[in-house]
Amino acid sequence: MLATRLYISALTLLFLFLVAMNRGFGTLEAIVITSALIYLILDARDELQRLKFEVRCLQDLEQRISVLLGLKQT
Repeated sequence: MLATRLYISALTLLFLFLVAMNRGFGTLEAIVITSALIYLILDARDELQRLKFEVRCLQDLEQRISVLLGLKQT
């Protein structure tokens, strides 16, 4: 996932630089850049939600193991 995000970021920045140097921004360029940025934001949000779920699962597992071992969790 990180490689994909880096690749899209690099392509977006390269496209942004080339368009700015060549002829300026138009509607098509704005749509392409906005779409790439929205994809990156949604992709990062999805990954953060997945990591949050994994952390909750690990915390639940930790509590269950503590109960099985007879340890008290405070």
